[in-house]
Amino acid sequence: MTTTRTLPAAPAASVAPYTPAFRPVGYQQNPIPQPLYVAPPTKHSNFGHRYRKGQVLGAILGGLLVLCGTYVGLQWRLADRVAAGTTVAGVELGGLTKTEAINVLERELTPASREPITLIAGEQSTNLDPVLSGLMIDAPATVGSFTGFSLDPMRLIEHIRSGVHPEPLLLNVDAGRLASAAQTASAQLAAQPVDGTVLFSDGTPVATAAHNGLEVPLDEVTEAVLENWLVGANPIRLTGVSISPAVTQTATDAAYTLAQQIASAPVQLNVGGQQLAIQPQAIAAATVFHATDGELVPYFNGDMLRESVLGAASGLLRDPVNARFTMAEGRPSIIAGQTGLDLDADAVADGVAAAATSLDRVVDVQLIESQPEVTTADLEAMGVNEVVSSFATTLTANVVRTNNLRRGAELINGTFLAPGDTFSLLDTLGPITAANGFGQAGVIVGGQLQQGMGGGLSQLATTAYNAGFFAGFEDIESRPHSQFISRYPAGREATIVSGSLDMRFRNNTPYGAVIQSWVAGNEIHVAIWSTPYFRVETSASQRTNVTAPGWVTSSAPNCIPSGPGVSGFTITNFRRVFRLDNNELVLDEAKTWRYLPDHGRICTGPTG
Repeated sequence: MTTTRTLPAAPAASVAPYTPAFRPVGYQQNPIPQPLYVAPPTKHSNFGHRYRKGQVLGAILGGLLVLCGTYVGLQWRLADRVAAGTTVAGVELGGLTKTEAINVLERELTPASREPITLIAGEQSTNLDPVLSGLMIDAPATVGSFTGFSLDPMRLIEHIRSGVHPEPLLLNVDAGRLASAAQTASAQLAAQPVDGTVLFSDGTPVATAAHNGLEVPLDEVTEAVLENWLVGANPIRLTGVSISPAVTQTATDAAYTLAQQIASAPVQLNVGGQQLAIQPQAIAAATVFHATDGELVPYFNGDMLRESVLGAASGLLRDPVNARFTMAEGRPSIIAGQTGLDLDADAVADGVAAAATSLDRVVDVQLIESQPEVTTADLEAMGVNEVVSSFATTLTANVVRTNNLRRGAELINGTFLAPGDTFSLLDTLGPITAANGFGQAGVIVGGQLQQGMGGGLSQLATTAYNAGFFAGFEDIESRPHSQFISRYPAGREATIVSGSLDMRFRNNTPYGAVIQSWVAGNEIHVAIWSTPYFRVETSASQRTNVTAPGWVTSSAPNCIPSGPGVSGFTITNFRRVFRLDNNELVLDEAKTWRYLPDHGRICTGPTG
C-alpha cells in the first residue's frame, strides 16, 4: 500500500500588504515582494521527490498486476483448448478440447498404426508389424504435451498466431520388443558383398562384377522407425553402411586383363630335346583364379599341364623299375632297380605360369630322375637269408596234370612278401587258361572227378599251404578237399576254385619272405626263404566218424566212372606258433574238417 502524505496549505494571495502609518527615512515605495510562506529548513528536505517516485512505482506495479492477472486468466481459459492450426501426424486438432482431440487422434491414427512398416535398404526390403514390435500411439500424452494450464508464453502465442502448427506424436514403446524386431529387420536388410571373379569358359575369359555389401546397424533401424512411424514416409528408407568385397572391381578388371593374356597364344616348352607347344585352350583349362589378399591370382594345375605335354611328346619319359627277387642257383637273388625319367608337374606349372604371363612365351623345363619304389637296399634289409620252412607232395603219372603244376610253380617262384603282405595263389597264378600255359586235367567237383582247366593245381595249393603253415604264417583263407586224397596230410591241405575259393596266407613276421617253388624228383616243392622268427608245434587227432564208401549214379556228360575209394571221416589239426626270441605264444589253432566218403561212380550219360 502506498502511503500519501499531505503538506500544510499556503496563505491566500489577495491579502493587502501591511502599510505603516509613517515612512521612515529611506523608505521605498516599491519594496521587494516577500514570499507568502517559506517552510523552515529541516533534515527531510527531499520528501516531495520521494513522494512522486512512489506514486509512479505504485502505478507501474498496479499495471503489472493487472497484466499478469489478465495473462493468467487467458492461459487458464485456453488450457483445455487446442490451438487453432494444430496438427499431429497430419490429423487436424485445432479448436478441439483436450478430450475431443484425444478421441480424434486415436480414431484417425489407429488404423494406420496397425499397418506394416516397410523398411528398405539398398535393394533389400522387409516389414515390421507395429503391434509385434511394441509400438503404440500415446494420444493422451501427445495432446497433453500442448494442452493444459501453463505459463509458457509460447502456449499463448500458438493460440494467437495463424497457420499450421505441427506437434510431435508421442509413442508408448516396448523397448525389448522393438529391439528384437529391429535386430531381425537388420539381419534381413543386410546384403553380403560379392567378390568379383574371373574364370575360363571354353578357353575364353569370363568376369563377374564385384558388388558392395550393406550392413544396417540396429540403432539406425530403431531410430528410423521411431522418427518416421505414422509421421514420415512409408516405406522408410535406410542408409546402412556399405561393405566393400574382398575382391573389388578394380582387382577383377586387372585379373580379367591378365586372363586375356594367359589365353592369348600357345606356350612353347623345351624339354628333353623336344619343343612342345601347349595350346591356349589347354592352358585355360588348367588355370583357375583364386582370391588371395584381395587379388585374383592365377593358379596353374601342373598335373593337367603335364598331361598336355606328354600328349604332345614322343618317348619323353621312362618308368623306373623296382628292385626284385629272382631265384638264381637255387636261392633268392636281387635284381637291382633302375631309375626313370619324369616330368615334374610343379616345374611345368611354374614354367607355363612364367611364360603365359609374359611376352616371351617360351620356357625350358628339365626332366628329373624318378626313383623306384623298391630299391636294392630295401630288399637287402628284408632279411631273406635262409629257408625257414618247406614242403613237398608226390606227383601223379598224369602228364597234363604235372605240366599244370610245373607252370604253376614257375608263376609263384620268386614271389616276394613284405612284412604284412598277403599271398594269394589265384592272383599269383593269373588266369587259369590255355593262353597262360594250363591244360585240361582231372578236378573234383561236387564229389565227382571231372575234367577241368588247370586240373592238379590244388596240389600246388596244398604244398604252398603247408609251407606257409610251418613258417608260422597266418592262415587267411583255405579249405581242404571234399574227399580225402592219400598223398596229402589229412585235414592239412587246400584246394582252389577259380573265382570262388582261394588259398591265402599273410606274412606276420617283421622280415620279408620269398616263395620258391619247383618240380623235381617226382615231387612239387615249395620253400619259404626269410629269417627264422617262429617255432611251430603241430599235431592231429584220431580219425572219427568213419563212413565207408558206396556207389552213386551220375548222368553228367563229363562223368568219369570209378570204383569206391577211401572212407569219409572227421579229423582235427592243431597248431601252436611261438616267437623264437621270447617264446611268446602267437597263434593257437584247431581246425576240424569232415571228409565225405569217395563213392564209386556209375555213369549213365552219353559217355557212360
